[in-house]
Amino acid sequence: MTGTGFGLRNGFGTDAACEAVLMDLDGTLVLSEDVHRRAWQAFFDTWGAHVTNADYQQHYMGRRPSDVITSVPGPWTGTDAAAALATMTAFTLEHADGVKVVPGATALIRQLRMKYRLSVVTSAGAQWAQHLLKDVLGVRDLVDVVITAEQITRGKPSPEGYLRACSALRVPPEHCLAFEDSPSGVGALVAAGVRDIVGVTTTATAADLTRAGARWTVPDLTPRRLQHIRSSVSAKTADRASNDKEAQA
Repeated sequence: MTGTGFGLRNGFGTDAACEAVLMDLDGTLVLSEDVHRRAWQAFFDTWGAHVTNADYQQHYMGRRPSDVITSVPGPWTGTDAAAALATMTAFTLEHADGVKVVPGATALIRQLRMKYRLSVVTSAGAQWAQHLLKDVLGVRDLVDVVITAEQITRGKPSPEGYLRACSALRVPPEHCLAFEDSPSGVGALVAAGVRDIVGVTTTATAADLTRAGARWTVPDLTPRRLQHIRSSVSAKTADRASNDKEAQA
């Protein structure tokens, strides 16, 4: 495969061949965290709640709002989560023009789709995901499976969404390559059994993503940034071949 800055021909770091690619959406393919952060802030302001950036990153970022509203204690506890979710969805759609594409994302999807099946697994709702994939990225027709908040009972860091995607793709998790930007998303992939995980450092540090289980980290999805992953894989493949020869000697 040419044009992506890396190749997956040898399984991208595992003994199993890569058959599909799993991708998060917000923060991984598009730079939308600012919109979501403002939506959450509007929600906090409504309730007169003060949430620090550290608490936001730990408990709110990268998770389904419905999970957060029902599980994170606050003045909203016991209230109508569906109504709050509808308000936040309306806010994000209203500010959707502030969303930018992660450099290299669209080209990467187009190149990957030439050889692999693709799935997007997002904590966002279907309306938001459709808007981003169709109107912002222009790749909705290239994505085989889209898993949104409405299709799962538990969001990230639960592996449910990624396991559902693998089932729909008919590909075992260990045969997938994945891209994620949040520690909760990386944790979901690890729990699902995905081993080859690229952490995109748009919303979290490389250290946090690595600690969560990412094998590689990159600041964006341009070929230049992904080149070092290809080099790493080539080195691993060469080492494995050398060890096999020594074992046979």
